Formats: sequence, C-alpha cells, structure tokens
Amino acid sequence: MRHPTGHSAALACLLASVAGASAVAQGPVGAAPASGGVLDRPEPSVSDLLKRLDTLEERNKELETRVTELTREQGEEWLGEQRASQIRDVVRDVLADADQRASLRDGGMTAGWNDGFFLASNDGRFRMNLGGFVQSRFMLSSIRQGSFNGLNGADQFVFDRQTNRYGFDIPNVQLWTDGHVFSRDFQYMVKARFYQQVETELNKGAAINAATPGGADYSQFELLDAWARVNLDDHWAVRFGQFRSPFSRGFLVLEQYQMSASRSVVDYHYALGYTQGLELEYAADEARVRMSVNNGAQDNLLGDSNASYGASIFKLYPTGSYGAQNAPSWAQNATYSFTSRVDWKPSGAWDQFQSYTSPAMEEFGLLLGWGFHVQQSFAYQPNNSTVNITDPSNFWVGTTIDAQVNFGGASFYGAFFYNYLSAPGAIQPGFGGPSGQQPNTQFLDLGEFSIYAFQTQASVYMMPKVELFGRYEFGIISGINNTTISAQNPELANPEPMNLLTAGVNWYLDGQDVKWTTDLGWSITDLHPWFADIEAGWRPSRSDEIVFRTQLQLMF
Repeated sequence: MRHPTGHSAALACLLASVAGASAVAQGPVGAAPASGGVLDRPEPSVSDLLKRLDTLEERNKELETRVTELTREQGEEWLGEQRASQIRDVVRDVLADADQRASLRDGGMTAGWNDGFFLASNDGRFRMNLGGFVQSRFMLSSIRQGSFNGLNGADQFVFDRQTNRYGFDIPNVQLWTDGHVFSRDFQYMVKARFYQQVETELNKGAAINAATPGGADYSQFELLDAWARVNLDDHWAVRFGQFRSPFSRGFLVLEQYQMSASRSVVDYHYALGYTQGLELEYAADEARVRMSVNNGAQDNLLGDSNASYGASIFKLYPTGSYGAQNAPSWAQNATYSFTSRVDWKPSGAWDQFQSYTSPAMEEFGLLLGWGFHVQQSFAYQPNNSTVNITDPSNFWVGTTIDAQVNFGGASFYGAFFYNYLSAPGAIQPGFGGPSGQQPNTQFLDLGEFSIYAFQTQASVYMMPKVELFGRYEFGIISGINNTTISAQNPELANPEPMNLLTAGVNWYLDGQDVKWTTDLGWSITDLHPWFADIEAGWRPSRSDEIVFRTQLQLMF
C-alpha cells in the first residue's frame, strides 16, 4: 500500500475537513450550538480552500526534504560504525596471522626486551637471552723519572722507562647467551670476549738500551664461560664445563658491575679465575654453598701471567698452573684441585649483591663469604715422567673471607686473602712465550712462602645517580727463597709490600647499563713486578706511580 503524497495527501485532508464540518452541522436534533464552534465561523470559499491546499503542499515538500536529510545522516553514521568494525576485524586477522607466521615451533615464539633481549617459546620450555657490553676508556700511567736502577741492564727493577704512557683503549667487549632448554631445570651459558693483547710486552730485550715497546694483537677472541647446569630440585644443582672458580667475590662479581674502571689489583692476582670442571651447588634463601672439582686455578700469584716486562725472571708460575682456562685435557698438570665457597646472607636479597653499589632507598643487606682452594700440580713438560728429568710437584692452599654491607645510599666491602705455597718447581718461562714451550724455560726452587693481601672499599651516593668511592689495597710476600731470586736478579729480592689507594666517581646515566666511571690511583710504595697489573694501568715501578682512568660502559 502506498502512502498518499503531494496533491493526493492535501486533497484527502481537505475532504476530511469538509466532511467533518458537514457532520457537525447535521448534529442531533435540538442540540444547542456550541459557543465558539465551527458554526460560529463563516463557510470558507473556494479561493480559501485553494490557498490552504497550496500551504499544505509547501509544508509537505519541507517535510520530504527534512526526511531525506535525516535518512542520509543516519545512513552515514551507520556506515561509519560498520566501517570501523570491519577495520577492527581486519587488524585482528593481521595480528593473528603475524603471530602464526612468526612461529618457529608448534607452540609459537615470543621475543622482545626484558632487561635484555630474549627469544622464548610460548610454553616457557625454551628461552635464549642475548647480551653484551662495551667499555671504552682513556688511561694515563705515570711513573717516576729514573725509577729504573743503576746501569746494569740485567739488574733493572723497571725495564719500562717511559715516564708517561697514555691513550684510549677498549678493555672489554663481551658477548653472551644464556637460558634454558626443554625445561627451566636445564640451563646453559656461553660467553666470550674480544681482548686487546696476546701479551703485554712493554719492552723487548734485556739490554739497557733496548726499551722498545712490543706489538699488540687486538683481534683475539677468547672463550670465557661455557657450561651447562641441571637443577636437581629446588635447592641442589650441578654444573659442568668452564666457569668462574667459586672462590672469591672479587672475581664472581662480573666485570660490568665493578666499582672502579677495572678490577682491583688484589682481585686480579688472588681471586683465582676461570677453570674447567664439575660444580655442585646448594642454594637457599639465606645461604649458598658451591663445591668444585676442577683442573686448577689461573695462577697470577707472582706476576701477570700474560705480561713480559723485559726479563723472564719477572714472570713465574709458582704452582705450575699457567692456565686451566681453554686448555685441553691432555695439557692439564694438576694432580688434584678442589675449590669451594660459602655465602651467608642474613639480610637483604641476593640481587643486591651482584655489584658493590647500593643505591638510595635500597633495603639494608649483609653478605658474608668464605672461600677455600687446594691444589697440587706438576710443572708442565711434554712427558712429566721422563727419566732423569726432575719434575717436582708444587702445593698450593688459598683461602679468603669477605663481607659486604649495603646501607641504601652507601656500601662497604672488605676482603682478606691468604696463600701458602710450597714451590720447589716454580716455572721461569722462556721470554716471549708461555711456559714449557721455549728452550730456555727452567725450574726454580722458591721454597715455602706465604702471600697476604686485603682490600677495603666504601662508597656513598652524593646525588641519585652520582656515587663517590674509595679503595685501599695491600699485599705482602713473606718467606720466599730470596737466594734463588737473587741469583737471577737481585733487584727482585725482598719485594716491598704493595700499597695502592684509589678514589673515583660513578655516574649512573641509566643504572649499570650506561655508566661513566672516573678514578685516580696512587702507588704509595714500590710496585714490584709480582704485584703489577698492566691491563689496569699498574706498571712495575718505584713508589709514587699514578694511574688515571675514565671509562664509559654501555651494556645491552
């Protein structure tokens, strides 16, 4: 049925009005006319009716126009809502398709950043974390003019006689990956670094006028960590491979979390290093115990094992352990080696002690530790039981105790080391090469002697991101066979104690991830070659050596 429009509608209205008026006029008989009713008005003429018709037609057109506009507006609004809904559906489909296409396994894969880059399966069974850091620094090492001794080239205390050595370098570039496979109970880590020199040679040749700096190789890539761990239950775990010896916090605190621009000299020499072996660990809320059977410890007890100072006597291996790290099984010379460490944390959280700093508002924390190492080893020979060739064994016991207190805005750390050695077969390596590989390598009887060392370190935040710190280091060698040493070089006999003082500032631009460290060190007394640490800037010298370092670290 069609609805009347135009003239039809107007005419219908008019006829209805006329019909109504007629019906009223013929009302019931005897009815009194109503006051103000239709009958009181004059009957309209034809011209009046036509005018009314024209008026109704105009109003009808206006209504049609308004209805058309309302219909269009409502239609556009409906179309907009429908279009938005369709777009949302398309976006959901695209995201779902992207997730499906990014899947590397049936369960899918997730990736992103959570305090480091990671790849993981949706079910959590597999995860790989990727990270690394770069340290770039400027360093100045200044020794006293005339710190060498006399004119006899064979008796020089310091063969490096350049007063100032300075420049930019990159002491650390490390890359690593760790995570778990199949389950969170099967963990792994692989870490390596680019390092700047095979050997730190400050001088080649023994003659007094042959002080020629040696060449450096900046292209080497060194394997650090390479291990797998199995969590036996909530407390016990076993780890095997190459890892940091569980002995001292000085080496267990990673390079990127050190307080100064380099690890302390005491830690460099006495905190052991990497080893290969098997480690059993017990971990609880307040205590952690680690025990390791391994191939021995890195031996820097009497000097930098990767440095040549111009005479072979400067470098000794008192136990015969010149590198358990990255060494094949057939080259190991330790008869036995056992290392252990106990940590007790009566207050605070374990995460607080991954570094030495304690930012403001951090809760109070206390960590106490004790480490022990015992090792017997033979000096390296291609055949260590060759007839008529002496191959004495060396015995080494080391222990350390340390403590760290975090106050929230300030911290204190202290450590003590003791090493006892019986070294009838100490190795004097041939100049310019590792022990046992040069024809002039020989054994020296150093007898029984002890090494004592300690360090104290304190820090305080002056501003939320700025921290001041200071450190004092001490070391002494007691009871060494000076008759043997004097026969080689009398200048090295009776080494004076080491006394180092370092002060500096850390600016944590973005926590440990972006950190700028500047420090200044002073050797109060002579720095004997057996206490030197070339990579950290400390050269063998007479007293009053100065080392300045400023370093920017970026960790990712």
